[in-house]
Amino acid sequence: STQSTWGHFLSVYFFFAFQQAMLLGQAVTTFLTRNLLVYFGYKSFKAIETNTWKDDSHWLTFWLLYSIVQFIEFILDYLLYKLPFYYEGKLGLLVYLGLFNGATQIYELFGKRSLEIVEAQAANLSKMADESPQFRQLKEKVNTSLAGLQKKAS
Repeated sequence: STQSTWGHFLSVYFFFAFQQAMLLGQAVTTFLTRNLLVYFGYKSFKAIETNTWKDDSHWLTFWLLYSIVQFIEFILDYLLYKLPFYYEGKLGLLVYLGLFNGATQIYELFGKRSLEIVEAQAANLSKMADESPQFRQLKEKVNTSLAGLQKKAS
């Protein structure tokens, strides 16, 4: 009926309106993001050249958190890019992590404990796999195959 058609029209209109809700636009934010990453790479290089560990720690933490953000974005990209101001928010996060010591702050608040939990779980899984007879058999087969390939190569 007319009411459902009008409601459908409004939902489609607002969906596309929110898709276009960007202050800077995707091209500008992508350009700024790439330039910031080059700058942060340069700052990382300069940090390596110093004798202090504090700047090294900051940039290593930044790149760790950036890789986590990239992984999350890879998994959820189809949903995230539809959010209004997504690209601007991502750019803001990048600026906060790199320029305002946000990487260290977030790592200390959330990341350190979370990564310790994941590390413990991975160690537990590795231990369980090493104790598994099937895993030991597979490991022996792989080692035998690799040894055979090395003999053929030499």
